[in-house]
Amino acid sequence: MEVSIYELLAAARESAKSDYIKGDSILCAKRFYPDTHYMVEIELLENDNKLGEKGNYIRKFLTELEYLPILQKQEKHLIKIKRQAIVQKGNLRYIPPPDRLDRRRERDIL
Repeated sequence: MEVSIYELLAAARESAKSDYIKGDSILCAKRFYPDTHYMVEIELLENDNKLGEKGNYIRKFLTELEYLPILQKQEKHLIKIKRQAIVQKGNLRYIPPPDRLDRRRERDIL
């Protein structure tokens, strides 16, 4: 398993109990499940019964089916995806959040 500096720092913050991210731990078991395909770190822009209160910063490891509603919530401006990665055999391959991809496409068109 490859671990980035970001992941090592996140694990150190979690072990020191000083991590501001709620939700899944950076090295949690869900990360290594065969059906886990995405990791997202989101900021809640509105209160959400399932995710928590406005302003919370949350990390989730998700399946394909769980990822689609997250994208829909981003489109509705209920959340903001701050960081995301594709999970492959427990390794994280970071990709730009959806809003950054949209801005790049707009620039390319103009």
